[in-house]
Amino acid sequence: MAVTSIYAGSQGRVRRIGDVEGEVIDAWGSARGGHNSTGDYADGTMGNKNPAFGANIETTRGGDFQGYCWRTYMYFDLSSITTTITAISLSVIGVSVGGGDWRVVRANADADFGTISTSDFNLAFNSATSMTSYSNSVSTWTISGLAVNTIALNSTAVSNAAGQELCIGLINNTYDYENNDMEEYPGNLLNGAKFASSGANRPILTVTHAAGGYSNQVNTVISSKINNVIGVTSANIANVIGVS
Repeated sequence: MAVTSIYAGSQGRVRRIGDVEGEVIDAWGSARGGHNSTGDYADGTMGNKNPAFGANIETTRGGDFQGYCWRTYMYFDLSSITTTITAISLSVIGVSVGGGDWRVVRANADADFGTISTSDFNLAFNSATSMTSYSNSVSTWTISGLAVNTIALNSTAVSNAAGQELCIGLINNTYDYENNDMEEYPGNLLNGAKFASSGANRPILTVTHAAGGYSNQVNTVISSKINNVIGVTSANIANVIGVS
């Protein structure tokens, strides 16, 4: 097996502020919106993003409530990997704050969204009502020390990666992905993350996949010992005497 690191290309966060409502549940529902909802603010610049994703409720001066829903999206180009992918993990640097549980979801049918915009707020939806999970939920978000948050992506993500690209969303798990009723003030559920286009702090996919090259024995020489056959390197050998 081989392991390849793929750094994020397009990165961005989008916020949607809901209507002022008399009840927390209605304030959050307005902020989360639906598959046709757009955001009011989008940011694709690099640096520490506080918050990057999550859920929040604020109390207005008149004693009502207003909800804030943040989502982060990242695109990864996997075209350099041409063999079967067997496992993928995502690593993202966390920054203050780190208040809510979270999950990785599929976004934009795995296509590149380019420059983030307010119309991208709903990329996490795959239909009128549902999202596709790419991971388990995680209850903690690391923001101290090396602050690396690493999570294994699930078999759905691995299968879709065969299309040589992945677009993912980082969102709050309890109230955004699971869409549970927010019946009272939930506390701070916002998470910060670092966006970077160069250096070691970039969001990264660690992809495990089959090694390239010819994989069968040639005249009792096992594949791992074959560097070339008559001057052709193993990575460029499709078959030997009809055996692929």
